[in-house]
Amino acid sequence: MSKKLKIMVACGSGVATSTLASKTVEDVCKEYGIEASIDTCSMRSVADEARGCDAVLTTNKYEGELNCPVMSVTPFITGIRVNKKKEELGKFLTEIAND
Repeated sequence: MSKKLKIMVACGSGVATSTLASKTVEDVCKEYGIEASIDTCSMRSVADEARGCDAVLTTNKYEGELNCPVMSVTPFITGIRVNKKKEELGKFLTEIAND
């Protein structure tokens, strides 16, 4: 049985692109049968906001250390290779949910 995931989506300001990306993340979760709560934050606050999260998804490159897995979801903003990234994300989140 898979657990409900707590996912943080981070972008530069924590408003525009993270909100846009989080809608696609929500769609991927539904498609893969993953129950999740999805929040957004800025890249500046991601280290603090990631505490207690199961995964952090970023629209920018993030090189810091976090206590959970991190994946870039930049294609959800650029529109380039979106379907490939959706598939990668679905597998990534499924593995975390079933861990």
